[in-house]
Amino acid sequence: MTEIQVHGFLYFRVPQGLRTPEMREQVRRATEEAQKFPGVVALYPYSLVGLRASADLGFWLATDEIEAYQWVGGRFLRTNLELTASLWGYVRPSQYTGQSGISVQVPGERKRYLVVYPFIKTHDWYQLSADDRRAMMKDHARVGHAFTEIDQVLVYSTGIADWEFVVGYETDDLKRFSELVTALRSTAGRLYTRRDTPIFTGRHGPLQDVLHEVFGEEDPQ
Repeated sequence: MTEIQVHGFLYFRVPQGLRTPEMREQVRRATEEAQKFPGVVALYPYSLVGLRASADLGFWLATDEIEAYQWVGGRFLRTNLELTASLWGYVRPSQYTGQSGISVQVPGERKRYLVVYPFIKTHDWYQLSADDRRAMMKDHARVGHAFTEIDQVLVYSTGIADWEFVVGYETDDLKRFSELVTALRSTAGRLYTRRDTPIFTGRHGPLQDVLHEVFGEEDPQ
């Protein structure tokens, strides 16, 4: 199997007046072509309809390099979808635990919801000793371990994007996920969070179902 180097999340808005059967078919074809493109390991669709004004449709994309990620983004742009956010990063071990920040199986079955946001630490965080930072991250992990039904994707983009990390959480229960975030915000490390927005919440489903929600019924033949 191709080794995954990049996880990214593409979010699109359907331009006004283009929520049509023809546009739906263009997006369907683009998705199927993207899934077959060399270097693409997995591509999963999500509906954001009614959940965020800036996006109707999202894709979780895992590739072997950034070039494949860019090709997929370009292919969707040729459908006239408007790209409103692209959050991406590289897979690497944590400097605090030595372990990967990926606790999901890709390719594999997806949970019902995916919550994604960029993350930036404060400058003061990097002035702390490595031991202090490691202790805070262990406390962060301790809280997370009480929510074993929620999976994480954490990738790194320090110096190559406007954020330092991108984190995605898979869950079948959004209320339970909100409880996790509430608990994490009570930890000491929260003092060193500079930014963790915008937040994109999408619901996964088969491509046909997602496109139905975004574009409506198929054009009858």
